[in-house]
Amino acid sequence: MSDETLLARFAKGDDAALAELAGRYESSLIGLAAGLLDGRLDLAHDAVQESWMRVIKYAKSFEGRSSFRTWMYRIVINRCKDLRDRRAKEPLADESPPKIDESPLRLVAEHALQQDVRAAIGLLPPATRLLLLLCYHQGLTHTQAAQVLDIPLGTLKSRLAAALAQLRESLRDKETDHDTNAHTP
Repeated sequence: MSDETLLARFAKGDDAALAELAGRYESSLIGLAAGLLDGRLDLAHDAVQESWMRVIKYAKSFEGRSSFRTWMYRIVINRCKDLRDRRAKEPLADESPPKIDESPLRLVAEHALQQDVRAAIGLLPPATRLLLLLCYHQGLTHTQAAQVLDIPLGTLKSRLAAALAQLRESLRDKETDHDTNAHTP
């Protein structure tokens, strides 16, 4: 059954249809939100929960001008922006983000590379980070990502190429730093 059919069924009172949609999208939405919220899983869960509340509230008004997936991703992206804006206005609290559970079997080199990539992505401007997350973390095609962001496909491709170049440069700089520090007594 298509996502749009499930949403229509939910709008008519079939709560199981919403559960089906949540099962299809929950983990990818949390992954997207965590990427937009600097790895903060607690905030990611909040953003996704607020997004589902929007779906519940506006299911009857969904007009199908985009796919359900595109609509849902846009809602999550907007909720993440709202959370970031609210947090920026709050006084700084002495808190550290929750640590992401790492498998004890990972090699140290893999872990270091993952940390470098996460750090490099975290330093990118939010719009650039969003492009990378949609195309590479969420696995959207370029066409789908362009629809989610409501930009032309050519614009997405040029911005994505620039984002990848920026990420490569940042990682190259990090590698140079590692090499310099390795030779320092």
